[in-house]
Parts: sequence; C-alpha cells; structure tokens
Amino acid sequence: MADARESRLRQGQGALKRLGVPAEAATVEALAKALESDPTTALAVADLCGGISSEASAALLRRIEDGARQDKLLRREARRALYRLKQKGVVAAEPAAEAEARPALSGPEAEGFLSAGDPLGDRLFWILKPRSGGGLFHLSTVVNEPAGLKEAVLAEVNRKGIRALREELQARHGLRMVEVDWRYCDAIAAEGYERVRGRGQVSESAAHYPQLRMQLFTSAARPLGALLHPPRGPVEASLAASASLFEEPELYAWMLGEGVLSPYLARYREIRDSPIVLDRAAQLARLDEIVQSAVAELFGAEHATGWQRRFDEAAYFFAKTSRPEAAERAAAVAAAVAENRSGRGIPFCEELVRRSFGVFFTREAEREREEKAGSVLVTPDDIRAEQARARQRQR
Repeated sequence: MADARESRLRQGQGALKRLGVPAEAATVEALAKALESDPTTALAVADLCGGISSEASAALLRRIEDGARQDKLLRREARRALYRLKQKGVVAAEPAAEAEARPALSGPEAEGFLSAGDPLGDRLFWILKPRSGGGLFHLSTVVNEPAGLKEAVLAEVNRKGIRALREELQARHGLRMVEVDWRYCDAIAAEGYERVRGRGQVSESAAHYPQLRMQLFTSAARPLGALLHPPRGPVEASLAASASLFEEPELYAWMLGEGVLSPYLARYREIRDSPIVLDRAAQLARLDEIVQSAVAELFGAEHATGWQRRFDEAAYFFAKTSRPEAAERAAAVAAAVAENRSGRGIPFCEELVRRSFGVFFTREAEREREEKAGSVLVTPDDIRAEQARARQRQR
C-alpha cells in the first residue's frame, strides 16, 4: 500500500509541476484548479492541503474525500490531511445539501476509453454511461489532431457487447482501447466539435454530436486538462532515445501527410528542376536546409499544442499497456515540444520528418520513372546524370 501511495504521489507531484503549481508555494486556489484540470493530481493535492492551515484548504479536502468513494487510498489520504488540520484547530463543516449537489470527482457514473493515435492523428474515444433502464449508453467519437471531431455515434449496448467489440477491434485491426478518465474523452470531443464548427467544416458524421451528448450529460464539458504521464527517469536520456519509439507498433507507421509537407516538397522540386546545375554535395546541403526548416516549423507555433497532446496520449497509452520505457520517452518528447515550440533537437521529431520526406521521394521517383518511359524530353536531372557519367568516363 505504501508503494502504491508513493507511486501515485510522485505522479501527482509531477502533474502539478507540469501544470505550473510549485509544491513549495502552492495556494488552495491553484490546487483546486489543478485538480479540475487533471484528476491524477488528487493525492498530491490532498497531501499539500494538509499543510495549509485554512478553512479553504479543509473545504477542498472535504470535496476530495466526498468524491473519492470508489478510491480508498485517496479517501484515506484526505482524511489524514483533515486530521492534521484539525490538530491545528482548522475545521470546515460543509453543508450537506452542497455536498449532495456537487458531482463526485470520480465514480461509476461514466467510464472512458481511448485508442492510440494513427499515423495521421485520428484517435477513437469511448464514453460509457449506465442507462436508467439497464444497459449502457455508448458514445463513440473519432477526433483528429489537429483537425477536430470527425465522427460521433451513440448506441445502447451491454457489458458483453462492449467486451466483444474491444476484442474484435484488437484482433482484426490491432486497435487497443485503454481506460481513461471519461472527462478527458468528453473534453477532447467537445473541443474537437468546436474546432470544426468554428471553421464551418462539420462533417455529416459529427453534425449531431451536441444532441447525442445531451442524452448523457446536461452540463457543459469541463475545460480540457492535460492527460499527463510525468517522466520519472532522466529526461535527457529518454529524449535522446526517443527515435526508438518507432519500434512500437502504434508508432511504427507514423508519418506526415503530403499536404503537410507540400510547401517543403515544392521547395525541393524547385531545386531539382532548376536550370542551374548543382553538384550532389550542394543539392544535399539545400535539401538538409529544407528538412531542418520543416522540423522547426511543423512542431512550432500553433502546431506545438497538438503535437504535445499526441505525445502526451502516447505516453499515457504506453504506461497503461506496461511499456514504461516507451512511456518515459513519449513523455519526454511531449515536454520538449511544449518547451521548445520546435522539433529541433528532438530525435523523434527529426526522424519523423526525414522518414516522411523519404517516403515521398520514393513515390515521386517511381512516378517520374513511369513518366519518363513514354517521354522524349530532356530534363535537368537527365543533364546532371549525363554529366556525372561523362566525368566518370574521364577518370
């Protein structure tokens, strides 16, 4: 039990640090906001509240205790902290009506599941909620990062049907669903819907999402919090080894879409098709400049938040599927992208760009070979190839 407490306490402390709440100078208000953003901070918040002698701190502990009916460890931690405050003369008696009206911080009222992201950023989210007449509501959404909500379907199912569906997804499609706080799924789907609605690009499959959600919840989705797996080992070592994440089945096929790379591919084609003939060393130097620009820009500015979320979810997924080293590496990448607002110096990001360029170079070369087979035109590439052959013959 002590090991479980220490493990969760470290996780919560790391989450608070990532949320910008310093343990040595935390306020009750900051702790309450952190708890709303990320429920995994609960144990650390309870521990810290026990050291803040105020009625507000005691009231927050009452809330945590009341919401931890299904979490014995958290409930015990809250009671221990309340006892510490009581010894200092601080007691907060919360009105019973208010306690009954407030929803629990965690409980059996709903469950969440998520899948790993696919190469282009699609993820599957499930929310299960018991029906008053028996069975479950099953709200299934597909959300792309960064595009937003793509699909939303509501069905009535039972536990046996959900188990069968999970088994079929994994057996036929290699898609594994892991448990997650349902509020994260709810926030991701709601935010994704607002993104596509704001652009006027709501698909037919997502158009009825607000009505479907209303059958499960009457209050608005909570603001999105991070799904954190704070690094526990040396971050530098995890980041340096991050390119090895491509060995994980879920990330093996990750690549950037041609639409994302199109501005950089256009620059490459300009160099390739230029009437100014460059030697191979100069071509490679120009190509490296293009790749480095892509690494810096595609993970920076407005793109950084979306990539941080994808890596954050990957870290969570690996942790839930018993792959701690992969989880550490994905978490290190998420933290580095958030801090740098660029992919430079992050081995995984650099390798992702190079792999993606390589795929499109190969495809383009194949297309060109097919086109040349029926063409009599002489291109700059033909000239360069002939010049290289001539130099070789002169040696």
